[in-house]
Amino acid sequence: MKIHFFIKYDTEFGQDLRLNILADNESVSTSYGMNTADGKTWQCDIELDKHPVLINYFYSLDNSGRELRHEWQTISHRLEFNATSAKEYTVYNRWTDIPCDSYLYSSAFTDCVNRRHHEDIPATKYKKVLRLIVRAPQLRKGERLYVTGKSNSLGCWHANRALKMYEHNYNEWIVDIDAETFKEKETELKFIAVNDKGAVLWETGYNREIQIPDINDGEVCVYEMDQAFFEICNTKLAGTLVPIFSLRSKDSFGVGDFGDLKLMIDWVAETEQKVLQVLPINDTTSTHTWIDSYPYSCISIFALHPQYADLRQLPKVKDKKKATEMETLRKELNALSRIDYERVNNAKTEYLRIIFNQEGEKILKSSDFKNFLKDNEHWLVPYAQYCHLRDTFGNTDFSSWKGHERWHEQDRGILLNPKSKEFDDVSFYYYVQFVLDSQMRSAHEYAMARGVILKGDIPIGVNRNGCDVWHEPQYFNLNSQAGAPPDDFSINGQNWGFPTYNWQRMIEDGCKWWIRRFQNISKYFDAYRIDHVLGFFRIWAIPTTCVHGLLGQFAPSLAMTREEIEGYGLHFQEHLFTTPFIAR
Repeated sequence: MKIHFFIKYDTEFGQDLRLNILADNESVSTSYGMNTADGKTWQCDIELDKHPVLINYFYSLDNSGRELRHEWQTISHRLEFNATSAKEYTVYNRWTDIPCDSYLYSSAFTDCVNRRHHEDIPATKYKKVLRLIVRAPQLRKGERLYVTGKSNSLGCWHANRALKMYEHNYNEWIVDIDAETFKEKETELKFIAVNDKGAVLWETGYNREIQIPDINDGEVCVYEMDQAFFEICNTKLAGTLVPIFSLRSKDSFGVGDFGDLKLMIDWVAETEQKVLQVLPINDTTSTHTWIDSYPYSCISIFALHPQYADLRQLPKVKDKKKATEMETLRKELNALSRIDYERVNNAKTEYLRIIFNQEGEKILKSSDFKNFLKDNEHWLVPYAQYCHLRDTFGNTDFSSWKGHERWHEQDRGILLNPKSKEFDDVSFYYYVQFVLDSQMRSAHEYAMARGVILKGDIPIGVNRNGCDVWHEPQYFNLNSQAGAPPDDFSINGQNWGFPTYNWQRMIEDGCKWWIRRFQNISKYFDAYRIDHVLGFFRIWAIPTTCVHGLLGQFAPSLAMTREEIEGYGLHFQEHLFTTPFIAR
């Protein structure tokens, strides 16, 4: 199979374009240099030994082997090989930068609000094929794209004779046309949107003009066109913000859980809202007391809080006496006017241990659990050991955990060995996170199916004595704590107690810590709020010796010299301005 790629891109001396074919895991499998005669139109010819179903690819700009920039890769170019008689493809692409309406390509819109099923373009037996590709991100749920035009092949401007297009990629539509039906060398066309009630909306602007090239037998000519644009107002979305623990229903175990979340999703959908935002759902268990109830002080940026486990989705307790006791306790806790954080969490942990002892051996051998453990091993193994050590030593002051003052990477192997005692010590925590992950994923999928955007919440900080600091302390400044300066609402400022971030260290490895954090939360949400997003740019850093936020300073900050301060008319007195003054 021969493929000829063409793209227009103005370059400077020394710059080159490259064609990058993507593998299934979205990494670059093959990269090809391109040729040009004028520095404006670039060409690359490749030949594939095998006959793939499709390829995804993007273009990049290089200079002496160093990449200068590349196309927007959220949606890459896609080429399907569905023409049964085709021997070669000639493709005319356009360089794609991040569009101004890039938000319409986010999963919040593609998988929730504007959710549409992708379609495979039908196989075609035409000898000569003209293929049109266009992106139309404005289309809403229930709408599809058609093309019509001046020529008889395109329906002579009649909407009811327009050619149906297929959404083969997010917001990208495609149609194959029999090129032999064109009697002219050029034609005009427009794209139209048709909803499920038959209403037609024409794209704005002048008619599009295209040249019909000479196409040989067995050739597919692919034209990638400018984005279609319709006079459609931007979508306005209404929603509700609620903590999951408040979603207690008649069958809950004293607190709202991931099962109750589905009930809330139903209510949001039935009231024609589109967004449901929840407070942070990460594990905050440090002391096993009510102090842990603050949702913005997580001990792990990955682990979910066990209190949200929906026990109704688990197998029944086989011990009838114990089952009766747990049901009686459930009703008692669920009847309380306020959530009893400590009793609820102790009861849920006990229930989870009963089910683990009853079903754990089978679950740990299942392929679903093994895949979960493999995919989440990086954080799950340290987290499980942290929880075991926390409960063994009875505190989270890991500096006092003799021999375990910090995570030892060499422990990973034995903690993953099902035959070891160490595995037995931590396997319960693996199991609990497996249950929570399955249930939260299920709630997320349910929200998408109902057209509801599930929105999460990411706290800027983490617990100073949490697993993240114990596991990867290099990413934190443990000699300072985050907070806020004094203001009209707090004359002493705020001290949150979270360690500040070692941004220089994070940047050195490409901010992998944050990338993993965002990738993990994207499994459960299609949008998220970052609590105190200003922390990415500056933070009020307070010495660890201080209780209040009075003696903090912004980091980073632009310092002023003595001369600059005095230039504003303020006589600089070093001792007075740099030494704390506490009135007796």
